[in-house]
Amino acid sequence: MRLLKHKHGWGDAVLLVFLLSISVFPAKAAQQDVKEATKTPAPAAAAAPAPPPSAGIPVEEIAVQATQVGDLIRGFAANLAPNSEVETIRKFLSQASLDIALDLENTMNILKNQPALETLQAQEQIWQQRQSQLTGWLHVLTARATKLQVALTQLKKLQDTWTKTRDAAEAANAPAPILQQIDATLAAIRAAQPPHQAQRDEVLDLQSKIAEQVAACNSALAQIDALRQTAVGGIFTPENPPVWRADLWARAKATLPERLPKIAAAFRDDILLYVRDPSRHMPRHVGVFIALSLILLAARQIESEAAGNRSPYCAAVFDHVFAGALLVTLMVATAPTSPVPEKVKELFWITALVPIVVLTRRAVPANVIPAIYALAILFVVDTLRRAITGEPPAGQGLLTLEAVAGIAVLVWLLIRGAHRAARGLGPTNTLWRAGAAFLIFDLSIGLVAAVFGYVRLARLAVPGVLAGAALALELYASVQVAMGIVAYAFHVWPLRLLHMMERHRNLLERRIYTLFLWGITLAWLARYLDYLGLFNSAQDLMTEFLSTKLERGSISTSVADIVAFFLTMLTAYLLSAFIRFVLEEDVYPRTRIARGQSYALSSLLNYAILALGFALALGVLGMDLTKMTVLAGAFGVGLGFGLQDVVNNFVSGLILLFERPIQVGDTIQVGNLQGRVRRIGIRASVVRTQQGAEIIVPNAQLITKEVTNWTLSDQLRRLDLPVGVNYGAEPKKAIALLENVARAHPQVLQNPAPRCLFMSYGDSSINFELRAWTEYTNTQQVHSDLTVAIYDAVYAAGMSFPFPQREVRVLGDSDAKFEVPAVAVEKKKA
Repeated sequence: MRLLKHKHGWGDAVLLVFLLSISVFPAKAAQQDVKEATKTPAPAAAAAPAPPPSAGIPVEEIAVQATQVGDLIRGFAANLAPNSEVETIRKFLSQASLDIALDLENTMNILKNQPALETLQAQEQIWQQRQSQLTGWLHVLTARATKLQVALTQLKKLQDTWTKTRDAAEAANAPAPILQQIDATLAAIRAAQPPHQAQRDEVLDLQSKIAEQVAACNSALAQIDALRQTAVGGIFTPENPPVWRADLWARAKATLPERLPKIAAAFRDDILLYVRDPSRHMPRHVGVFIALSLILLAARQIESEAAGNRSPYCAAVFDHVFAGALLVTLMVATAPTSPVPEKVKELFWITALVPIVVLTRRAVPANVIPAIYALAILFVVDTLRRAITGEPPAGQGLLTLEAVAGIAVLVWLLIRGAHRAARGLGPTNTLWRAGAAFLIFDLSIGLVAAVFGYVRLARLAVPGVLAGAALALELYASVQVAMGIVAYAFHVWPLRLLHMMERHRNLLERRIYTLFLWGITLAWLARYLDYLGLFNSAQDLMTEFLSTKLERGSISTSVADIVAFFLTMLTAYLLSAFIRFVLEEDVYPRTRIARGQSYALSSLLNYAILALGFALALGVLGMDLTKMTVLAGAFGVGLGFGLQDVVNNFVSGLILLFERPIQVGDTIQVGNLQGRVRRIGIRASVVRTQQGAEIIVPNAQLITKEVTNWTLSDQLRRLDLPVGVNYGAEPKKAIALLENVARAHPQVLQNPAPRCLFMSYGDSSINFELRAWTEYTNTQQVHSDLTVAIYDAVYAAGMSFPFPQREVRVLGDSDAKFEVPAVAVEKKKA
C-alpha cells in the first residue's frame, strides 16, 4: 500500500494499536465491539460464548454456535453495503486532485511575485479550507477502514476456532452431520473474508491518495507562512536599491511592455473562467444580487408607507437599493473561501468601491467625504500596483506616489477643517485630528521606506493603512444594508404584530445598530491583524494572558476565569432585562394579569435569573459550590449581627411582592407621607409625592406600620364637601340643588349616585355635606369644580352663604345705670 510508504501513515498506526488492543479481549467482548461498529442488530452473536482458541467448540454447542456465526456474518455484511460518504469521496477525489494541482501551480506563481499581505491571507484561507475538507474525508475513511479491520480480525479468530473444532470433532469421530455443519460454517467464514479485505484495501488506497493531497496543502500553507514571516520580519532590510536609480527605471521601461500584455491576458482568462465555469458560482452571485434587490425594494416600499417614520439608520440603503445589493454580492464573491479567480476578485474589489462610497457618504459627516473619495482612488492605484508588482522600480514608484498623495490629502483636510472651525462653520474634532496625524506619520514612514528601497516596510505601512481603511468602510457600508434588512423584518409577520415594534421601534433599531457596530469593530480587528500576519501572535499572546494564574494562599484562579465570571454575570443581567422588556411590552398587555402583579412577577424573575447567573459564574470561576456552605454559614452569622435591618427590609420586600398589600401604582399614606408607589425594590420602595418629590421608604416600614392604601381594591374616591347656607333656605331645596350640581359634573360617578345630607344647625348657617364618588386621579380637580359650581348655583337659587357676625353696642352716660354698692355709701356718710 502507498499509505505504508508514506511518512504520515498515521492511519495504519491507529489500526495497529487497535488490533493490539483487540487481541487481549475475549471473543465475547470482540463480538460486542463488532456489533457496535457495524450498528447491525446481532443479539445472538453478541451473546454467544466463544470457547478458548486451544479447546475448540464442544460438540454439544456446535449447532448453536454455527447459527450465531451465521447471524454474525450477516451482520458483517452491512459493512459491505455502499456507503454514501465513501462514494462521495471516490466521486470527487479525482476532480479535487486536479483542482489542488492547478491551485498549487497558481499559488506558486503568486508567491514568486512577492504578493501583498492581503493576497497571502486570501491564499492561506483557500488552502486552509481545502485542508479542512480533506481532513474530514480522511476521518471518514479511517472510521470505515477501522470497521472493516475489526470485521476481518473477528472472522480470522472465528476461522481459527472452527478449524480447531473441525480437527477435534474429526478426532472424536463426531457424526457426519456435525462435520458437515462445521465445514459449512468454515466455508461461510472464508467466503466473508475476501469482500472485506478488498473493501479495506480500496479504502486504504483512497486514504493514501487523500494523504498525498493533505501533504500538498500543508506544503502550500508552509510556504505561504514562510513568505508572510519574511514579509513582516524582514521589514528593516533593504530589498531594492533606492528609487532614483536610473538603470533600474531603464530596465523597468524595457520589461514593462512585455509584462502588461501578460497581465491583461491573465485578467481575460480569469474573467472567461468565471463566466464559463459554473463551479465559480457566477449564477449564484447573480441570484444573490437579484434576491437582495427585491428584499430591499420591498423594505423601501414599506418604509415609504410608514407616514414619514423612516428609520434614520436605513436612509442610505433605501435611497440606493441596488448599491446595497451589489455591495453584499461583491462581499460574498470576494470572500477568502470563494472559488472566484483571483484576478476577478481584484476587479470586484475595485467595483465594490462604488457602492461603498455611495452608501457611506450619506451616513458620515460632510467633512469626511473628501477623504472617502481620496481613499477610493488610492485603493485603485494600490490594486494596479499589486498587478505589476513584479517590477521593483514600478512598484516602488507607485508606493511613493500613494504615500505622497495620502499625506497631501490628509494635510489638506486638516487645514480645511481648521479654517472651517476658525470661521465657526464646524466644531473641532480632536479625535479626527489625532487620527489624521497618526496616518500622516505612518504614510511618512512608508514614503521614506519606498524611496530608499525598504519595500517590505513600505508595503506594511502604505497599503496596510489603505487596506485597513477600505475594510472599515466596507464593513460600515454593510451595516447600512443590514439595517435595511432589519427594518424590513420589523414590518413583516410575525414581528409586526408585537407591541414593542409599535412603541419602541427606534429604541430597538438603535440597540441593534450599536450591536452591529461592535460586531464590525471586532471583525475589522481580527481581519486586519490577520492581514498583517499578526493574528496568530496576538491570539497566542491573549491566550497566555488569559491563562495567567492569580494565587493568594489556597485560592487559585486565572484571568480567563475572572473574565468568564464577569461575562456570565453580564449575560445574566442582559438576559433578565430583555425577558422583562418582552413581558412588559407584549405578554402582560395581552393577559388579564392583575395590576401590580406583573411588576412582582418581573421582579421575582429578575432575582431568579441573577441568582442563577451568579451561581453559574461561581462555577465558571472554578469555585467548588459544595464549599459554599461554609461561606453561607459565615454570611448568616454576619447577617445575624450586623445586617439585621438589611435582612428585615429584604424579607419585607419579598412579603410585599408575594402578598401584594401594596402594589406599584397604588396611592398610599404612611404617617404624614402620601404619594404614589413608583417601585418596590429589594431593600426599599420609592414613593412619589404630589409635589414631585421621591421618598425612599424602607420596606420594613410598609409592613410594620399602619399604611393607608387609597387604591388597593379600586381607584374610586369619595369626596366629602361641606356646605353651609343661610337659615332662610329650605333644606329640601338646598339638598336637591347640591345633588343636581354633583350629577351635572362629567367626572362624578352616577353609581353610586351623589348624595347630600343635612348635618347640623350652626351658629350662622344650616350645614349640609355633599358626598360624590370619582376616580382617585381626578379628586382634586373635581373638588375644585364642584366648589365653584355650588357657589354659582346657590346664589342663582336666591340663597346665600352666611358668615359669622358680631354686634358691638356703645352705651352713652345718659343711658348708663349704675348700682352703688352699700359699702361705698356707708363710707361716704362717715
